Amino acid sequence: MKKFLLLFLLSVVSCQLSVVKAQTRIRDIYAATPDSIFPLLTKNNRLDQIDFRENNMQAVVKNKFDDHSELLVLNDKYLKLKLSEHCVVEMRLLSDSTFCMVQTYNAPASDSRIRLFDINWNELSQTIDRPSVDEFLSEDVDIDARLALQALPLIKTSLSESDDTITFELQTSELTREQRQKVEGKVHEISRSLPQP
Repeated sequence: MKKFLLLFLLSVVSCQLSVVKAQTRIRDIYAATPDSIFPLLTKNNRLDQIDFRENNMQAVVKNKFDDHSELLVLNDKYLKLKLSEHCVVEMRLLSDSTFCMVQTYNAPASDSRIRLFDINWNELSQTIDRPSVDEFLSEDVDIDARLALQALPLIKTSLSESDDTITFELQTSELTREQRQKVEGKVHEISRSLPQP
């Protein structure tokens, strides 16, 4: 009888742990974001955005700079946040314990920062390397344009809303008009699978 009771209790605890794991959602991670990550937004701002989005409303709030921040997309594994006119943030859950965050700054050319965290917002030492400039370019790209892009490699990065894919786009807006014409049709985007930490 004692063995049966012990097995029953172990199975109950195991089931409860499974339920807790299954409930890890990107919305909960976003709600618990430390203020240091998004200093423009209060916790109430974030909770309001989640509530609006889950009720199929426009998830716009006034941030601390009296500007507007909008939660554009929210599902169980992914969110996209327009933090300001110049900054977009994407987050994607990679496992029950880790997620990826991409912050893209537009000024006006876009460049992104990629970071990995555990679900308690501890940054992981693992990184995701951006492709080199040459990986984006066809072999016959003009040498002057190639050198200009290598000197200032601005790379816009985005996460997929539907799967564990990360996409990189080399920005050419900082080139001269003549250089942009020379690379037209010779720059391609690169997609890769996200790591599973």
